[in-house]
Amino acid sequence: MMYDTPTFVLLNDTRGKVHVYDGTFCCHLQYLKLPQSGSRELYALGAFAGTHLVNGRYALQVCALVCCAGSDQSSCGQIVEEAETKMDFILEGQFETKHVYPSVLASKMVLEDPKHFRKSADGRVTLKHSDMTAGLVTACLYGRMYHLGDSNMI
Repeated sequence: MMYDTPTFVLLNDTRGKVHVYDGTFCCHLQYLKLPQSGSRELYALGAFAGTHLVNGRYALQVCALVCCAGSDQSSCGQIVEEAETKMDFILEGQFETKHVYPSVLASKMVLEDPKHFRKSADGRVTLKHSDMTAGLVTACLYGRMYHLGDSNMI
């Protein structure tokens, strides 16, 4: 997670709805893990709202669905390049910026085009994806808070 420290909530079931907060910033996920042969990968939903300090200094709001590197929560957010689990999902966040970018990364670092991406006038951003070609490594809504500048970080 680029050296940031998101708050994570584990996805413990094959389907469900989860929410995670980082301060007042909230991310929502509705998901369905598709049947896989023996896949026991751990996934988590993460939220981060704060100042990114590596390779620059800027304010972010991020919602991220991640495949964890190991079998416990402390491995969530670490580098993962391959995954087996395919997932249908709707990822949402209420952003304070119009500069929100979607990303869906599949196994072996293959970028997929989101099936549906929508920004509402009130700041709600929705990323909906299904029919993955490979296992899900990460899906992300990445919000850059350009309007805060370097001196007014959140």
